[in-house]
This record gives sequence, C-alpha cells and structure tokens, in this order.
Amino acid sequence: MEYRRSEREIIIRLDEGDEIISSLKAVCRKEKVESALVSGIGAARKAEIAHYDTKERKYNSKKFEGMLEIVSLSGNIAMLDGEIVPHLHLAISRDDFSTVSGHLMSAEIAPTCEIALFPYGSKIERKFDGKTGLNLQRF
Repeated sequence: MEYRRSEREIIIRLDEGDEIISSLKAVCRKEKVESALVSGIGAARKAEIAHYDTKERKYNSKKFEGMLEIVSLSGNIAMLDGEIVPHLHLAISRDDFSTVSGHLMSAEIAPTCEIALFPYGSKIERKFDGKTGLNLQRF
C-alpha cells in the first residue's frame, strides 16, 4: 500500500494481498482521520459482502472468489467507542459480467485498488440504536 495526503484528500493505492478495511483503518490511524468520505475502484480476488436483515437484526453475508472487478467502493469513516469504523458498500463484477453488491465485510485486493479518502471537517460518532439494531451516525 502507498498513499499521499494533500490539503483536502488522501489518495491510496492498495496492492496485491492488501485488505481494504484494515488498510483504511491503518491510514486513518496514521493520519489521525476520525471521519471521512470514501470512494474507490479496482479489483479483488476475494470479497465478502452482506445485507442487513431488519427483522432478524443481523447481517447475512456471502463470499465470492475469482476475478472480481470493483466497480464501486463507497462509504464513510466514523468513530465507534474510540475506534475507527469504515462503513463501506461494494459492487463487484464477476468474469461472467454479472454484478453483486452489498455491505463490505472484507476484500482482498488483486492486483490493485485506488481509493480517495476525503476527511470531514468534524468528527462523526456512531452509537447503537436499539430500534434498528445498527450503529447509527450521531451529530
């Protein structure tokens, strides 16, 4: 992984074998980013994505392997109990050109992924919401 920070953004290049969520957490810790907008494209060899079941109040996930084109990686960074929490959604295209998408649980990059991180001017916190079972943004 390599990255460069400018006044308004952090541009990140992930390399073969890097994992998206852990890499973003590492950059945010090093650069002291507590909240940000995330956008990216690239490719992966493994990905786990999920959908939230509002009745069961749990994520149901599915794993994918092979040539996975990252058509869209989008989301945000916030804080939960003092920890950096990337909340990301991923759309991946498979080698048969079908596309699947959902909440990103993990993704292993192959060969590269290009991510733009845009830090917010204020800190965003997440707190557990009993009604939804989710950790929602609080302002």
